[in-house]
Amino acid sequence: MLAVDLGATSVRVAAIDLAAPFPQVEVVHRWHHTPLEADDGHLRWDWPGIVSHVMAGLEAGLKAGPVSSIGVDGWGVDYGLLGDDDRLVDLPFSYRDTRSAGWEATAAGIGVERLYSATGIQLMGINTVFQLAHEQPERLDNAKRLLLLPDLLVHELTGFRAAEVSNMSTTGLMDARSRDWSDELIASINVPRDLFPRPVVAGTQAGTWRGVSVTVVGSHDTASAFLGAPAHQVARDPDVFVSAGSWVLVGTERAEPDTSDATRRLNFSNEAGALGGVRLLKNVVGFWVLEGCRSAWGDATVADLVAEAAAVTGPVPRFDAADHRFVSPTDMLDEVLAATALGSATPRAVVVRSVLESIVDGVARVIDELERVCREPMGRIVLVGGGARSELFVALLARRTGREVVVGSAEATAIGNAVVQGIALGRFADRADAGRWLDNLEVPT
Repeated sequence: MLAVDLGATSVRVAAIDLAAPFPQVEVVHRWHHTPLEADDGHLRWDWPGIVSHVMAGLEAGLKAGPVSSIGVDGWGVDYGLLGDDDRLVDLPFSYRDTRSAGWEATAAGIGVERLYSATGIQLMGINTVFQLAHEQPERLDNAKRLLLLPDLLVHELTGFRAAEVSNMSTTGLMDARSRDWSDELIASINVPRDLFPRPVVAGTQAGTWRGVSVTVVGSHDTASAFLGAPAHQVARDPDVFVSAGSWVLVGTERAEPDTSDATRRLNFSNEAGALGGVRLLKNVVGFWVLEGCRSAWGDATVADLVAEAAAVTGPVPRFDAADHRFVSPTDMLDEVLAATALGSATPRAVVVRSVLESIVDGVARVIDELERVCREPMGRIVLVGGGARSELFVALLARRTGREVVVGSAEATAIGNAVVQGIALGRFADRADAGRWLDNLEVPT
């Protein structure tokens, strides 16, 4: 299987052999990218660059061996607008752009309780509902269809136009119970209803590319990562899932959405699972903070920065890892120094250690809140994503929470993407069957 994973800092195409005795991921192509400042001053994604590198990765995958299927996942909330000619009206905006800076007033106008009771989604300025509420009228006038970015890439490959529900659920415009677009909320932001494509579920066949089947997977990367985690062993208490990348997602799986007032006040998201159920989770700022500081430190790698931080002893100041100030600051290092009251001459190892400790504090706080909302104790932590490669991060997480940390794959998203393809093509009977294969996962050391 070829798994295309659109990350907010890198695009990856990975090959996963589902006939192998345990999950192994070979990244056949990787391209690092960042939002571009367009002529209008807004941050937009280099969509032609993303597409060209995905195509290069798929070509490399085809050359490496026979391919049974292709699946696409990516980050949530962002979208592209297609015109009459079925082409993009212009480059998609990045969620890190400031155009929805007045989102709190928009939320108040719609009604915070009304929004949450319908969608169950954490209120954040990056949500699609707030981006669309601040959309330029001329762009909407020229648009005939809206596609979330992973779905837009599937459209590039096959011409298929639809919205997979796990990613739909991140928009703040999907009814959490019907798993369809909320006509009422769409009307509240004055956006044409006919822009929105029909919902589809993971496992739907979208068409073919170069004669290879393209399967709709859990197109939100977190939905795929949940499916690629080694979390299927029998445990007394529910696992806490932590996906540590540009963002750190902390949550657990539930059968039904919880849109209670208590859950709303704690600002949890009820995101649709790719194969049913709900991911009750919350976003914490992640390694994007270190990515944002790298240029001020001579572009040292994140791995090198974390290694330096491991030598820091003694307490370091911490900041609120849920603070929206870190989404898209003008100068990330200045923002961190201001939040921690550290001076500009502070060694970078101390700053990095402060960032890591703050992220871990944020994770611990969300786990405490999960126990309050779910009214039951949470069990071990299942850690995947780039943070799973860091021994320091794992150690800090175990020490701060006092919990067992089960380390999964840094490429859990690609694995979960491939699992859905495998179920669609009959390699696995269902998720439980795939889980037995995942239990053989080689854990990085």
